[in-house]
Amino acid sequence: MCRKLTYLASFVLLLSLVGGAGAADPNLVGWWPLSEGFGEIAADLSGNGNDGTIHNLNGGLGLDGSVWVEDPERGMVLSFNGVDGTGACVTTGVMIPAMDLTTDFTWMFWCKQDASQGVTAETGGNDVILGNRYGGTESPLQFVKFTPTNFEFYNGDNTNFVTYPEVMPSSVWVHNVTVKNGDKLTYYRDGFEVRSITLTKTVDANPFYLGADGFNGVQEAWCGCLSDVRIYDKAVTRLEILAVIAGVEQIDMEAGFAMVPPVIDGEVDAIWSVAPTQSFVPLADPANASGTWKVLYDAENLYVLLDITDDSLQNDSEAAWQDDSVEVYFDGGNTKLSTPLSGDDHQYTFGWTADDIQGTNIAGYTEGIEHAQATTATGWRIEIKMPWLSIQDAAPQAGDLIGIDCYYNDDDDGGDTREGKMLSFSAVEGWNDASQWGTAILAAPPTPVDPGTEGLVAYYPLDADASDASGNGLDGVVMGETQPTDGASGGAMLFDGDGDYIEVAPNALLDITGPISLSLWIRPDAEDPEGQGTETAPMAKAGSAANPPWSWQVRYGWGSPKPYMAFTFNTSPRAWAYVNQNLAQGEWHHIACSADGETLTAYLNGLATESTPMGAITSSPTPVLIGTDGWSCDWIGAIDEVAIYNRALSAAEMLYLAGYRADTGQDPSLSIYYSFDEFADVVADQSGKGNDGIVVGDVLADPDGVFNGAARFANAGYIDLDGPSVSAEFIPTSGMTLAAWMKCENTGDHHALFNARASDQTWVIHPEARSNGEFRWLLRSYGGTTMFDMRAGVVTWDEWLHF
Repeated sequence: MCRKLTYLASFVLLLSLVGGAGAADPNLVGWWPLSEGFGEIAADLSGNGNDGTIHNLNGGLGLDGSVWVEDPERGMVLSFNGVDGTGACVTTGVMIPAMDLTTDFTWMFWCKQDASQGVTAETGGNDVILGNRYGGTESPLQFVKFTPTNFEFYNGDNTNFVTYPEVMPSSVWVHNVTVKNGDKLTYYRDGFEVRSITLTKTVDANPFYLGADGFNGVQEAWCGCLSDVRIYDKAVTRLEILAVIAGVEQIDMEAGFAMVPPVIDGEVDAIWSVAPTQSFVPLADPANASGTWKVLYDAENLYVLLDITDDSLQNDSEAAWQDDSVEVYFDGGNTKLSTPLSGDDHQYTFGWTADDIQGTNIAGYTEGIEHAQATTATGWRIEIKMPWLSIQDAAPQAGDLIGIDCYYNDDDDGGDTREGKMLSFSAVEGWNDASQWGTAILAAPPTPVDPGTEGLVAYYPLDADASDASGNGLDGVVMGETQPTDGASGGAMLFDGDGDYIEVAPNALLDITGPISLSLWIRPDAEDPEGQGTETAPMAKAGSAANPPWSWQVRYGWGSPKPYMAFTFNTSPRAWAYVNQNLAQGEWHHIACSADGETLTAYLNGLATESTPMGAITSSPTPVLIGTDGWSCDWIGAIDEVAIYNRALSAAEMLYLAGYRADTGQDPSLSIYYSFDEFADVVADQSGKGNDGIVVGDVLADPDGVFNGAARFANAGYIDLDGPSVSAEFIPTSGMTLAAWMKCENTGDHHALFNARASDQTWVIHPEARSNGEFRWLLRSYGGTTMFDMRAGVVTWDEWLHF
């Protein structure tokens, strides 16, 4: 089985209006919705009386300079024109408490930055969105502020800044949160953690302003719109942030995104590691009834995994709720209706060892639901797949809210009654009341990140030989008789376990004692290496005759506390991290590890499987070996795409190496896409491949296209397609599809719609509308020989046609 790139669909989080907190929240210092629409008062809804005063009511971006703007997405908001002295500013009367390295706070707000706002030091990148600049302690200068480029926690130097990877974007609403949790400062954008730093300085009490520094007039004024500004004297959680974004009082959990669907067999696949664990409220004796559950989803299904501890399992009643059984509650759209179950509110009951599905309001809502059970040493486990179109008749989107909860019925002695019931989120049993159930938000798919060449020490594609493609010249030498074979990507090397391996000579670049990452694709061909403890290893930095004899190994077998494929490092004590499941024989698997100097994490097919503490790696004057461990425990199977980094790769980078890609909304085979909606001298390629077109001669943008715009050609004008991938991707020996809308005038001439020609004139692709009304697709090659000439249909002049 060869590797296939897996594209993860992109979703957008909800853009909410004001919500997600109550005025009685004791941790709110101030809450300014900024939605009044008139006057100079910005009301504080925290209950603390910190109403703000708006200065320069005509220093905004609204009609005649008004600060009040009706926004199409967020309703009434407050705007600022960014002019020092006369621009708008809000003074709140709030003093930000002094911050040491143990106190907590949170700043949270929506902003839409104006396109005129500068984002460099020279153009206004230090302007104050929230906070202050000149009102803090002067010796040394101390202040706290949000700017278009940083969150600045300043005390005499620039070491305590959270610098955004990307500056604040213009003309779009962005949700911003900075959380101080002791000495950790974390910035979130639109619900996602962006960056964290460790603070080393304290800051004295500071005044708090909106839109500018208002300590001495309006200074460092920012240009844009603000909405729903909040300050807390606690470190809020990510779920609390998501609740504010979604506009609800509370979110109890996040449903993880299943990059690959779990196999419905009652076992715990690796993908379940991305789902947060929820717990039942146990009965008095946890051995009698306790447990956990998780939720995953993808575009087709909702998945639930429940692991129950129960020392007496019963199934002898007609009604499942009277025996040991799980109840899964689903509220489509998170309506929280307290009326008896109807619509998309369902109660599904699954009895221990039972095949049927019982419940309330499930008639017509069970098609395609699958479940599988497994008996465990302490109870039982059930895994459930529930198609979205069955349970709510609508496809999901990241950021959607659903009501969900799980209960457990415990029957200890048989008979038609249960002895106890476990709840989860519900304060009281709400089997027929969706308002009592928990709220989940559907997590966004992860975004794989190309690790590039940063920290890349060695890279062995193993397509035909053992050459190092990193540019560092660390080529390997093939020992024995390895064989080429089809790989996870291109070719690979096949090892028979009998002295075949690749040796890379010792080199200082490979003697890594600090952060390190290893990545490789393996195809195990040995019979049951986990079950037999087979001594087989795909990779190592080791040599039995050296002193010390090894730094790290990737292996099964010797000295391993578990039977699974592992990454082990020569540290004190020795560190092991496992993939934690059997690897299917004859199939390709991506395995990897990342070590940051303190923690070693193993990955299987892009997912973290185990982490363990580790220390410094022992330096060893040994070679890197591919296909053996240094003690003749040779690999049986194939190996491909081996990479060594001298840094700890992130989880997103591991996803990329395992073949996952972000879904751009385009077919990955799409080479060129021109909408012609808007263009001037350059026509942008919207395929993402960079094949922009250059306008040559008379080619004009015409607003009257089939959907939006079009390109109008006259007087021999044309668009030159000379992007980086055109010549490589349009070789006619590979598959190709060309599609476009056309409208031709009957001028008595042929109309060439497209022309791709090799630089050496060996081939040309040439579709055209001919003067006699025929449409012709022509492929010529090898010195002008016609290889393909198809003429089909009649062109209707002056009408849009799709070919």
